[in-house]
Amino acid sequence: MIGQWTTDRPPAAAGGPVVWICADDLHPTLHRVVAGGGVVRGRPWLDNGERWLAEVDDPAGNRIGIVAPVRAAQPQPMLAVRDVEASSRWYQRLLGLQSDHGGPEYERLLADGVLVLQLHHREVEHHHGRIGDPDREVGNGVLLWFGDVADFDEAVARARQLAAPVLRPPHRNPPEGQGNGPGHRELWIKDPDGYTVVVASPDGEAYEPR
Repeated sequence: MIGQWTTDRPPAAAGGPVVWICADDLHPTLHRVVAGGGVVRGRPWLDNGERWLAEVDDPAGNRIGIVAPVRAAQPQPMLAVRDVEASSRWYQRLLGLQSDHGGPEYERLLADGVLVLQLHHREVEHHHGRIGDPDREVGNGVLLWFGDVADFDEAVARARQLAAPVLRPPHRNPPEGQGNGPGHRELWIKDPDGYTVVVASPDGEAYEPR
């Protein structure tokens, strides 16, 4: 914006121009509005399939518009776990993720503000019923893959400190001398519940010059 806020004029709650502010993410922005003493006015609405629009009131009563871009679908896997808080600490330690919820029943873990993993207690039903069958093997046929891990060597060291069972030690994909393919390194381990977790360095990090 160009200009400045003035505080010597009365709030324009029923008329006047509306300032529209662009935000990166809709949900966190609305939470910050409420946390700062503002009010969200109604549900956001989709504008031509391209952007989300929402109207809020600031603490003084001024109406402000929020514009947030529509994003493509993103994977946000949810794991049924025995101990949500212990699993949260494990993933935070291994990958440097940040807690966005906390608690013994449900957790959201972020990477640079983006939701990448959800944890749910396998005995808690909430509104959707129990997630998974506690009597069956977890994650059969599914790999929980975390790519673009820049500090791959440090992540390997953290996995050792966590005493994570190793399924495949650090290795290059593809193997040495078999071309460049993704040209990264991988570590395959088990998490505390037995899910297979793959930590991979950025594609090209293990590039072989010809």
